[in-house]
This record gives sequence, C-alpha cells and structure tokens, in this order.
Amino acid sequence: MKKLLSLLFVLVLIFVTTGCSSGNGSDGNGKVTIRVISSDDFADFRKEAVKEFEKENPNIKVKLESVAYDQLHDKELASFNASGDAAYDVVDVYEMWTAEYADSAFIQPVTDKMTDTIKKELVPASLNITKYKKDYYGFPMFNDTYFFYYNVDMLKKAGYNAPPSTWDEFTEMSKKLQNKGITKGPASAWGWGASEGLVGYFGEFLGSFGGQFLDNNGKPVFNSKEGVQALQYMRDSIRKDKIIADASTGYNDRQILDAFKNGKTAFVSGWSFYWNELNADDSAVKGKVKVGLVPSANGSEHKTATGSMYLAVTPQSEHQDAAWKFIKFLGSKKIQKEQSLKAGALPVWQDLYKDPELKKNHPALEDMGKQLQYTISRPSLVGYNEFSKDFQILLQQVLLGKKDPKTALDNAVKKAKSASKTN
Repeated sequence: MKKLLSLLFVLVLIFVTTGCSSGNGSDGNGKVTIRVISSDDFADFRKEAVKEFEKENPNIKVKLESVAYDQLHDKELASFNASGDAAYDVVDVYEMWTAEYADSAFIQPVTDKMTDTIKKELVPASLNITKYKKDYYGFPMFNDTYFFYYNVDMLKKAGYNAPPSTWDEFTEMSKKLQNKGITKGPASAWGWGASEGLVGYFGEFLGSFGGQFLDNNGKPVFNSKEGVQALQYMRDSIRKDKIIADASTGYNDRQILDAFKNGKTAFVSGWSFYWNELNADDSAVKGKVKVGLVPSANGSEHKTATGSMYLAVTPQSEHQDAAWKFIKFLGSKKIQKEQSLKAGALPVWQDLYKDPELKKNHPALEDMGKQLQYTISRPSLVGYNEFSKDFQILLQQVLLGKKDPKTALDNAVKKAKSASKTN
C-alpha cells in the first residue's frame, strides 16, 4: 500500500512539474488560454485590444470577463479561494486592495520585471499604486484622480480670471458667486454620500491640507492636526458657510456631474471621464469648462485623491509568462495611446502627456497631467473594505453635525490600525 501511494505521489509530482514548470501550460496544439477578470472601465476598448493582442500572439487566447466595480472585489476573492475553472490568470486590482491581496499571496510580485527605465518613465501616481512594502505587484492600466473643474464664464461674471488657488479663496469665490446670483444656490455640490467616494473626497482635502493617511512606517496618522482641519473645513462648508449644497451628503459622483453640466454650479471635483461629458453636445457648459489644480491650505501642495487600478498575475496561473505578456501589451505606450484616443483614458506614461496628437484630441490633457504630479492614495490596508464602511459612517456623522472631527478621526485611526493587521 505504501509503495502504491509513493508511486502515485511521484506520478502526480511529475505531472505538476512538467505541466506547470514553464508557467505556460498549453493545449495539444501548443496554444494557451489565459483568463482575465477586469472592471468594466474601458471594457469596450479592452475587448478590441484583446483582438489586437491575439493577432500579434496567435499562440495565446484571452478570455476576458468584465464586471462592475462593486462586484469585482468579491468575485476575485471567491476565485482566489477556489480551484480549477474558478481561477483567473490576471486580475484587476484597485489600489486599496494591494495589501490584502499581497499579504494573502493572491497576486504575484513583479519587482524583477519593473526595470529602472519603466519606473522612471511611468507617471509616479501610476507606479505608486502597484507598490506594497518593497515590492511591485502589477502594471497600471490608466490614470485617474479627482480633478477640479470650474466654469470659466461664471467666474468671469464674478470678476475672476483664474480658479481658486487656496481653500480660503474657494470659500471667498463661492460666496461671491452666490451673493451675485450667478449660481442659483450653493456654488458647488460634492459626492459626499456614504460610499467609497466619500473616503476619496476626504483624501483630497487631507492631502491638500498637508496631511497623509499613513506615515513612512505604514502607521495611520490621518487624525493629525491637518486631518482635523481638512474635515472641519468640509463640515463648515456645508453647515456654516453654506457654499456647498447641503444635499451633498446624499449625492454620488453622477449627481454632482449633472448639476455642473446643467449650469447649476460653478465648481465640481470629479473623475477624468467628466471632461467628455461636460463637452458633449447635450451639455449646457460645453466649451466653458477648464481644469485647475485642486486648491490647497497651509502652504501645502495641491494634492488630490487617486482612484486607479492595475493588472496583476495570480500565483495559481499556469500561464504566467503569457499573462504578463498580455499585461505588458495593455500597458505599452502604443496601446496606452490608443486607449486615450479611442476611450478618453489618461495614459500611464509621462511622455504621452506631451504627445501632439493626444493633446489635440484631449484639450485638458496637459492640465490633468499637472494635477497627476500631486496626489494622495487611500490607505492600502489588509482589511480595507471593512475599514472603509466604518469610516464612511464616521465621516457622515461629522458632515451632519453629529460628531466632532477630532473624535471621528481618532475612532477611524483605531479602526485603520485594526484593519492593517494580518490575520
């Protein structure tokens, strides 16, 4: 019996090592299939890019599955804990999930593949989202942050030729716009409903007030003086100065875009896709919008919160070489340029922001590129999703006047410390 078991073990071992040692298992014709799960961001473009990749690489077939962002995390977790057909070769990773995925060995480090040239030429904000501790875990696919849009015509009517540089100026301009009746109510509305977006918006104010989520040792420090000032400003803008719509505590990023697009507000902070929406034929502000740097306070940099994703290879993939080849293809300058031209995505390579064809196609590209030099990322914590849900509630309590900023942030830091611990 022991000899039989030993023989079976050897046969299994031979099968595993011969079938998987190259990381490129294949069918009888030497063709491999890689399974990719992706968010629905730029899904149509990615489908076309897959065809282009398969044409250039006839021995690799890509099976692409796109799902909505709010379904992606749970679906990926289920696949990591499953086997066989449930596994993916490539997964889409939101920047805050890196710690969870890396510490659980759900994704492979690719530090050895990130050359000095790549690290030098990528937009820093793009590169940084793929890093955890001392390793890199994937390749960025697009850039996105909260950008600061303003209505040029409205500001000119109020006597301003430039957007606010500081949050104090933002308050002053907003009051003047309202007092002159240029806006039919508060000068801006924000997506401060209880959702993940609210954490991002707090990050925008935190960074622009000079604060940070984590220190250099990964310790949560956003209950600092700057953090409290940032959250106090957010609350005062609604409850005291009334320059931000009170209904913002129930709005999402679509509702605030619509308000700005219909000419009801003078400012809006939102994602890169806003630009095309604001310049569409059905927009009341078409041709009247520009992108400025996010205002700042305390003499700090004009930082804004990032919201990007990257593709990573899973350890259970039997086709890791092919998977990485596909990721490199999507991240290449050629495909990044195509993605910008066809889908309006912001590229991950610095020199593409100076590309004449891209600049002509996207008039705000250069201004957006300037903002991308000043960013803050939400904290990558092992238990980020649960932390975020709790933090959203705490932030809402402050904005509704039910809790003071310092107490709320102290409580949130405790939750962040708990969420940063590995199980």
